Amino acid sequence: MSLNSNGEAVPTTRTWSWSRFLNGLKQGRVPLSVVLMMFIVPLSVGVAAVTWALTYSAALVAASTLANSLQSQILTGIASEFTSRIQALEQAVDEHTRNWAAGRFSAATDVDKFNVVKTLLGTVVPHVYTYTALHFVLLPEGAMWGADSWIEDNTTYLALMFTQGGMFNYWDSNEDGSVLTEDQIYPKTFENAPWVVDLDLTNSTSAAWTQPYLFTDYGFATHSRTIFQNGTFIGVQGGDFGLEFVGDTLRELSATIPYHSYIYAFALDKAGDILIGSSISWEIGDLYRRDNDSQALGLLTLPELAANQTFWEPVRVLHSHLLRTTANGTLFDYLSQPRPTTLELTLSDGVYIVQMKEISSLNLRWGIVHFVLRDDILDALTRSNKKTIGTVAGVVSGGIVITIVFSFFLATALHRITRDLVLLSDFKFKDVLQKDLNKSSGVSRPSFSRIAELWQIQRAFHKMVVTFAGAVSQRRFLERGTGASTTMAPASRAPTSVVHAESV
Repeated sequence: MSLNSNGEAVPTTRTWSWSRFLNGLKQGRVPLSVVLMMFIVPLSVGVAAVTWALTYSAALVAASTLANSLQSQILTGIASEFTSRIQALEQAVDEHTRNWAAGRFSAATDVDKFNVVKTLLGTVVPHVYTYTALHFVLLPEGAMWGADSWIEDNTTYLALMFTQGGMFNYWDSNEDGSVLTEDQIYPKTFENAPWVVDLDLTNSTSAAWTQPYLFTDYGFATHSRTIFQNGTFIGVQGGDFGLEFVGDTLRELSATIPYHSYIYAFALDKAGDILIGSSISWEIGDLYRRDNDSQALGLLTLPELAANQTFWEPVRVLHSHLLRTTANGTLFDYLSQPRPTTLELTLSDGVYIVQMKEISSLNLRWGIVHFVLRDDILDALTRSNKKTIGTVAGVVSGGIVITIVFSFFLATALHRITRDLVLLSDFKFKDVLQKDLNKSSGVSRPSFSRIAELWQIQRAFHKMVVTFAGAVSQRRFLERGTGASTTMAPASRAPTSVVHAESV
């Protein structure tokens, strides 16, 4: 309330004040603007939060699905690369086994054997990027003859392998035929070589893959078949993979992946899966168990790698998971059963999404394990989520501002209507008629709401108030005039009263 020109208490012209707000709260009344904000603000925030949650959840699912699909494609690409090489070596060994069976190859003399080696060399060199060597072992003497080829520093190297007098000779040369190393002689025969003993030597169709093994300080995996001529067993035809190609392939593929990741390849073995390659450089990630003189003693197994707490941390965490889910903690057992091939494992630098895939052919079973840092995959989504949160916050803030502005306009219009009602109820018609009077011009300029419906209501109500106030004021004026006439001429009061009554 405030005082008018006559010192009377009248409603304040201010739409909102702290005192009115606090007094209203004490009496259990809340301003309309507060009611509107209490309704609209939580509604806006709730709708925005639900919208964000649903959008983020859908985006998270989509990102995870995309990441899993990407990993699956990477693993499929690795598996396809390895499978194509495996099949190429199997086909080469099978082809030359059939050459023996058809009599196109002969081992009658050393010259015949060298002619076979030349043919094998002609097969190996065009496939230098696919496999390493082709060879044959004659039994029962155990002599091995064959050809080797590999790439090093963009140079193709060749080697002839042969056994004479129980001495194994490995003769290196480069592609122009110049000799690099002559007669690396080993006192060795091969009747007990793994690619021989793994076969059924009485079966003309026997074929097998060896588990990876160490030979001359390098790791190999060999595919072999029995050789029969005229129904008689004479030896074993074989072909080699040097395990370097596994690591080379994994590193090449890892370089194309835009996320922080690790890739490992294992030969699955119930006694302990054998590491045959990783995306880590050879200088850092050695495949071999070595003695104090750095002499290779054998290939490392999964439990041996897991014992290294730092460098092989991904393998250690994987091994711990396998110990919890299988009888002996091997990929061999894990992939032999229908278990999830996508996992989430926690390492020291974050959570990794892990996928596994098995490659198999005959008795060969290899497993590829791919680790990808989840935060890298979700990084783009996280950045997008921050933008979304900012957008939602902006929308909510905008909604709050609009609510405040709207409530102000609405409260102002209702306050003016209420003010007129209060003045009218106290019969303070002078204040009603003069509250919007411009002092300088003397013209009444009432202020109405800019909201169309409120403008109509306020204008009509204001007009009604002014009209009613004017009518009452006129009636009082007439009544006062009638009273004066009655004093002067009592006999004429009644007719005069009737006339005025009719005119009103």
